[in-house]
Amino acid sequence: MSAKFRVFKAAMGVQWLKAGWEIFKTQPMTFIVMHLFMIAVALLPLAMPPLQLLAAFSAPFLTAGFYLAVLSKQQGKTISLASILAAFSAKGRRLHLFRLGLYQLGVVILLTWGAGILFEEALTIMENASPQQSPEQLISAILASISMTDVLLFVVAHSLNMMAFAYALPLVFFRGEKRIVTALVHSLQVFFVNMAPLGVYSLLIGILIAASIPLSMVPLLVIMPIAYISFFVSFQAIFMPFEVNPNEPEKSYSNTSSDSGRFDA
Repeated sequence: MSAKFRVFKAAMGVQWLKAGWEIFKTQPMTFIVMHLFMIAVALLPLAMPPLQLLAAFSAPFLTAGFYLAVLSKQQGKTISLASILAAFSAKGRRLHLFRLGLYQLGVVILLTWGAGILFEEALTIMENASPQQSPEQLISAILASISMTDVLLFVVAHSLNMMAFAYALPLVFFRGEKRIVTALVHSLQVFFVNMAPLGVYSLLIGILIAASIPLSMVPLLVIMPIAYISFFVSFQAIFMPFEVNPNEPEKSYSNTSSDSGRFDA
């Protein structure tokens, strides 16, 4: 698969979010129910621990199904809750999604192991907390045991994990990238070269999430589906195929064009 992708200016982050809102408005309740279904599957292991692996491997398929629903809406079709299950029946792509899920599970295990090492003392303090110990004393002891360097290291590792898998999923499913490591590398490259628009986009989503806190996080029922939709729109814009001018030197991975960032399939 070609490693070429587009580079946009910071303002494009706003446009992607607007595009997500426009698509969301076409069938808002369906997208909300889809997102609630994804949350329910993710929380399923809390009620039934044996289903933990099932929930973990279902996540990439449900996300891909959500993206397929977005694509259907762009094509003017009607979607339903069942649309989110479409990736499970996508022949030729299911194995790659499963492999991506294996990689993601492996990284989560590594991050969990790393967190156990970095915050071992804090975890020990919480495990040995006595009923007589006040919450203030417990929090103070935990904070005193945590190093800011360890926190920063964990945040960086977790951020790299999120950036690596964010675009890897649609690359594997929609662009047919069979090499998981290659998809992860391309995803990281996209985040680094499109740091401005993706930074603006992430900041706006963060502000919306923070604004929902006083309202008991209820607005997240709308914010998160829009975030999923707009992120897929950003994937379409960044990886939209474009022709290279044979009279100009070919760039290795980017095109600094001033395209609108929209992709209507």
